Amino acid sequence: MILTVTCNPAIDVTYRLPHLEPGDVHRVTEVTRSPGGKGVNVSRVLRLLRRSTLATGLAGPGFTGLLTDRGVDAHFVESLPQTRQTLVVHDDQRVTSLWEPGYVAAPNSENDLTDLVAQRLRDATVLVVSGSLPPGTDPALPTRLAHLGREHAVPVILDLDGEPLLYAARNSAAILTPNRDELGRLLGASGEAVEVVAASRELAAATGAPVVVTLGADGVIASDSETTWQVKPLRALEGNPTGAGDAAVAAIASALTDGRPWPEILTEAVATSAAAVVAPAAGEIDLPTRRAWRHQLHAEPITRLLSER
Repeated sequence: MILTVTCNPAIDVTYRLPHLEPGDVHRVTEVTRSPGGKGVNVSRVLRLLRRSTLATGLAGPGFTGLLTDRGVDAHFVESLPQTRQTLVVHDDQRVTSLWEPGYVAAPNSENDLTDLVAQRLRDATVLVVSGSLPPGTDPALPTRLAHLGREHAVPVILDLDGEPLLYAARNSAAILTPNRDELGRLLGASGEAVEVVAASRELAAATGAPVVVTLGADGVIASDSETTWQVKPLRALEGNPTGAGDAAVAAIASALTDGRPWPEILTEAVATSAAAVVAPAAGEIDLPTRRAWRHQLHAEPITRLLSER
């Protein structure tokens, strides 16, 4: 069972319309609403991959039921006054996203979640902690959960940004999965300025665990302290990239459960990410796209910096 933790989940609302013009009135042509958040999306994708998964975290009242009603096993500490909402507006040219910050959790919520994760780790093959934290939450919480995973000999993936990522990079010894911009912020540089291969190798040497960096149109790389692999997409895809990173994390967790090597893990990640881009909303994937891509992708070792290629 792959255990996912989402400390700041959301009700994801996606609007589709032909064209978005700020200041105008628009008629939305299609609306989807679903329980989401990064770790929740990971569990939803894992379910589509026919993997056993349990979604946990902090949430508002009734959030666990929203997930179980959709066939996703879930057990949340429902200690938030309500669950935030995210809005994605998808027109023919671009995707615009609006994220609410979330709500302060009730006292002792972090301890309750830690106890829940410790209990569920007994049956887990991989632990995934993804996404932002509610306001006022200790940024060290994901790292504390990662330490629990290590105590249970369970591989841990942390998909974080900002201060929680900085703390994890210094203390967690977990697999980190930043995108290019998140890696740049971690190192105090813009996403464009950071040299991702050198930075990922340095970060892997510091943490003692592989680092996976998603690069958008350039695909995905994974580094340990000595070796870096890259998998590039077959082609650019039009669609909604909002859940692509979560789909990649789901594929990584799935492949880790099978003990597969990193070159194969990366091909699974890119194929599943592509399948998320062409799906209607975050947390969904187009299985035919994934099948078509996964047998055509190849991992290549990188011996030079990307800027030299």
